[in-house]
Amino acid sequence: MWDYVKLAVLGLVVVVAAVAASMARDLAYFVHMLVIILAAGATFIWVLRRIGEPVPVVNQNEYMDGPVRYGVIATAFWGVVGFLVGVFIAFQLAFPQLNFEWSQGYLNFGRLRPLHTSAVIFAFGGNALIATAFHVVQRTSAARLWGGGLAWFVFWGYQVFIVMAATGYVLGSTQGNEYAEPEWLTDLWLTIVWVAFLLVFMGTIIKRREPHIYVANWFY
Repeated sequence: MWDYVKLAVLGLVVVVAAVAASMARDLAYFVHMLVIILAAGATFIWVLRRIGEPVPVVNQNEYMDGPVRYGVIATAFWGVVGFLVGVFIAFQLAFPQLNFEWSQGYLNFGRLRPLHTSAVIFAFGGNALIATAFHVVQRTSAARLWGGGLAWFVFWGYQVFIVMAATGYVLGSTQGNEYAEPEWLTDLWLTIVWVAFLLVFMGTIIKRREPHIYVANWFY
């Protein structure tokens, strides 16, 4: 029953995003709606393919390290991307001819500089924070992550945020605030992801089997 509810919600998201994309007045908004359609559509297909399969038995005495491993991979990937963009814009300063005419308005220094800083801080650093938080809170609480698949939602939801933010920078759809460039739609999605992260983190601490709350958890 729960799978059919998820399919209905995901299908509704795809339809609403498709309608919004058809009414888009700028390229950035259209691309953001397209990202939502692809993310919701891929999740819809994944849920649909799993209907009817036996529910795997989860050993609550084992740690949930899947999101942690994926988070480490994402951290390394976005780190490389962010650092490469930084190297490229450094060369653009030294060799202005790298601000190609055909890429003006998209890949010039003014668009790529905030992309570099945000990629390193939020994509690289954010994934590192989420992955280490999920790893540490389980070990210090002697408990599996709370919320079942909610930890996976946090991971994949954060990747969607990164893509939406990055495309917004390149296409010029920002608020113009340093380190707070993403527009309202991206901010709203990030808020949902961070609330889910808080629920997973606090829920794990609440159900802990270790009587003490280690100070390491407060750094997150």
